[in-house]
Amino acid sequence: MTEVRRCPRCLLPETVGNIHFDANGVCNHCLDYDRGFSNWEEIKDRKAKEFQDILNQAKKLNRPYDCFVPLSGGKDSTYTLYLATKVYGLRTLAVTLDNGYLSRLAKENIKNALEHCDADHFFYNINKKNSSALFKEFVLKSGNFCNACMRGINYAIEISAKSFKIPLIIKGSGRRVPYISQLKGISTLNTPSYYLNILKNSKLLNQFKHMARFKTSLEFQKTMGGICDILNIPRISLMKYVPQHIGMYDYIYLPYTEILDVIKREMGWSDFGGTVEHLDCDLHDVPFHKNTLKVPNITKSTFHNSGLIRQGILTKEEALNIEAKDSADSSIPKDLASFLQETGITYDEYVNYVKSSDNKRFENRFEKLARDIYHRLRKF
Repeated sequence: MTEVRRCPRCLLPETVGNIHFDANGVCNHCLDYDRGFSNWEEIKDRKAKEFQDILNQAKKLNRPYDCFVPLSGGKDSTYTLYLATKVYGLRTLAVTLDNGYLSRLAKENIKNALEHCDADHFFYNINKKNSSALFKEFVLKSGNFCNACMRGINYAIEISAKSFKIPLIIKGSGRRVPYISQLKGISTLNTPSYYLNILKNSKLLNQFKHMARFKTSLEFQKTMGGICDILNIPRISLMKYVPQHIGMYDYIYLPYTEILDVIKREMGWSDFGGTVEHLDCDLHDVPFHKNTLKVPNITKSTFHNSGLIRQGILTKEEALNIEAKDSADSSIPKDLASFLQETGITYDEYVNYVKSSDNKRFENRFEKLARDIYHRLRKF
């Protein structure tokens, strides 16, 4: 790897946006992690009780379903479904979005999971030709189609939860898990406002604007939830009026190695002899490759491995070995090559779209200010 300043703990380089280091050279992402989770053994019982209180309130509302679980067929969503149905006994509705890029392996895991529990399930399908056109539009304007994909997933969640007045949405996510979404400045924005700003003046606007139709109510929900978090007001006080979105790993946490044992045994889950990460998406390598084009001195694995180091799952030496191996591989991911071929974009054009993109121009200023305040003031 190129000699640049790196965090001595997690190896993130100084080229990452919004990164800074303390007097000992430790980056702000590691320091934020320590503030939230270094005392996990002391707070885990409290967090588990908070989780149980949230679930109890959802049950008391006596809606057709107690909770809603987005199910992608990956390890995290499968574990969330396992907890909701087989551990906590919640009346659960799951939903899956297939925009044409849901993998065959994910579909097999979804089928197995549903056979191992009593959840009901919606399958929302978008024609692949339509998704491909939408994704192309996002690449041309922002260099990144993940925003459009996540908006589609969230829309499937929103219409399902609204139809049954489901009070609680439990996602297989959380501030602790090592995903790019937890790195401020790197995360993919999928808010309705951002989505609509990219589609503005596009021929596709009328075809796809419905996926942001709950824009006003969603912004209100997020604002109210953020205020409650900052003021340390329990989310259960809002649940009767506003659906609450929570990340499972903020309350219940196991290292993913232990989670794999559970879902393989209890939910029929499999990695099919491959990677356990992102096997649910046929375009899973594209965003990681995109990051290497946008951020100097990283590989496709850097962000993910830095999170695993913080959790104590991966050593720094192991991460360095992976980085060295990834640095030696300059090939274009097969899934990216396939996507470019079907959309008529050359690789050189794609690189230019990624490197020249400035996503700040599509971001709602009020939402950005609110998000900055929230991240600065929220407590765990």
